[in-house]
Amino acid sequence: MKNLTSAALATLFLTATAGVAIAQDENPFAAPSEPAPAQSQPAAAQSASSDSDVLSMGFSTAFPTGGDGGAANFLYGLDADTFLNFRLGFNINKLVTPDPADPAETVSQTTVGFFAGAGYRMYKPTKGKIRPYLEPGAFIAVNDFDAASDTLGLGVQAVMGVDYQLMEQFTLGMGIGGGLTFTDSFDTIDIGLFTQNINATFWW
Repeated sequence: MKNLTSAALATLFLTATAGVAIAQDENPFAAPSEPAPAQSQPAAAQSASSDSDVLSMGFSTAFPTGGDGGAANFLYGLDADTFLNFRLGFNINKLVTPDPADPAETVSQTTVGFFAGAGYRMYKPTKGKIRPYLEPGAFIAVNDFDAASDTLGLGVQAVMGVDYQLMEQFTLGMGIGGGLTFTDSFDTIDIGLFTQNINATFWW
């Protein structure tokens, strides 16, 4: 009788243990499972997320204005280190000279002109706040609309410059360069060096 009771209790214990294991959907004798490895982000997604942080456009102006003739620049980014630079400027000059007929009197003359150019700016990849660049370009200029054919100028130039990042979206820069200019109905050819004024650029 004792053997029968012990056998019944053992059977009941094993049945209850099996029921709990089935209810929990676990195998008490199985080795613990390892967590699934995290899936790496696709390379295309990584590059897209990094490219979204690149400032791809900029607007700059020189102060004081004048100097190299470009009053405002608009920069359009092709990638993180190369930009197209479109430049536009206007010049209004008032000249006061003695009157040839009466030296005691003066004669004033106002001239209006413009400057337009385009360049291909190539920044050297760097990790700091200083970004050197090289920019070849071409331009057209008219110093006086009333005598456009006589004051028309065409030229090519190359600039070596540097930008310094004061804030994430604001830089100050300047450069030196050389150019070849055709003026006076292409009768005059000028070759020379120049320095740029300080450029303040806002990036977005």
